[in-house]
Amino acid sequence: MLIIVLYFFSFVIVALVSRIFKNAGTRKLFEIVLCFCLLFGFFGFRDITVLNDTPHYYGYYYGKALYTSYLNESIFTFHFMDKFEYGFQVLVHFLIKYVSKDPYTIILFSSLIITIGNLWFIQKKAKSVAMVCFFMLISYVFFMHYCIIRQSFAIIIFYIAYCKYLEKGHNVRYCMLILLASSFHSSALVLLLLPVFKLIKPTKSHTLLILGGAVIMALFIFKLLAAFGLHNNPYYKLAIQKDTFSIIGVIEAFMLFLIVSVSYFLYKKEQVTSFDRNIYSVYLLALSVSVILPVFYAFSRINDYLYPIIIITFLRYTYPQLIEKRAQPVRRNRFIKQTAGIIVSLAFISKLLIVNVYRPEWLHIIPYKTYDFSSHYHYYHLYPQK
Repeated sequence: MLIIVLYFFSFVIVALVSRIFKNAGTRKLFEIVLCFCLLFGFFGFRDITVLNDTPHYYGYYYGKALYTSYLNESIFTFHFMDKFEYGFQVLVHFLIKYVSKDPYTIILFSSLIITIGNLWFIQKKAKSVAMVCFFMLISYVFFMHYCIIRQSFAIIIFYIAYCKYLEKGHNVRYCMLILLASSFHSSALVLLLLPVFKLIKPTKSHTLLILGGAVIMALFIFKLLAAFGLHNNPYYKLAIQKDTFSIIGVIEAFMLFLIVSVSYFLYKKEQVTSFDRNIYSVYLLALSVSVILPVFYAFSRINDYLYPIIIITFLRYTYPQLIEKRAQPVRRNRFIKQTAGIIVSLAFISKLLIVNVYRPEWLHIIPYKTYDFSSHYHYYHLYPQK
């Protein structure tokens, strides 16, 4: 656990050391470079025992690389029995055929891509890259991004679609990129709702109406999934067998409602007359998903796309000096903002401690180990495979 704590605070140290640079551009570049080294070094060279899905994808890559017929066929061949989306199948086939047959390739490559993508997104939205990375870590966001290897590629495409097209009102191009993202993880299709939610006027009545619809959907979620032919899905079978709510689903829903409530409270304190429709659509979709999580936790994958935007928006209200480009300190409601920031940060840390002490199987962060490249044998079938 100590190594995780020290790792977290290394980002705070980077933020403090970066202050020696007077030029804002130089300071940000310094933080980006060091954050890249810290993130890629920690996650890119992790052992396959670290993070749940790591052995799953390692084993998939290993198994595919063994077959001569697989190596000889076109990389665009679709294998229905693999149960993976076409885009991801093509990517893995390309890596095995033209890059390396070593199964650790998928861990290195996915870690490299999600590290670059996350830093690209953060540097576009925030002034202090290192401190935003710190909050992304304690809030569980980065751990999930490196865990969900297949979806990490879809997340990067979503970043591009959101920044380049959705924010600028180019909805058709946004939807085209989201369809591309869905070829890596089908959960991305839900992101097609964001342009629709942008059309909704951000009022209390409209918000409550949508959330009420989400509650109704949660009550009939299993019938709806069965109607779409998903009754044989392993997540469906696991969830329908439970007699109680998902504990992690309740925790996730509580955390998101806490973040959104604090952000909304501080937004009202600022007495801002307008609200960004893009942010509103993200909040509305994330809240709607969270209502369903206690019943069907598998939907949490949808919020993995949205959490970076939610965290950065939360920081804009609690610690605006980390996000805003202006240099002057913000004194208005400063005590309230800092108190709110501390409360939510403690909630983040408490969640991490509870998970790693009482339910470590939810993520497998501890014990942290690096991958042994000198060993010729790695037992990848470590956890029950989905």
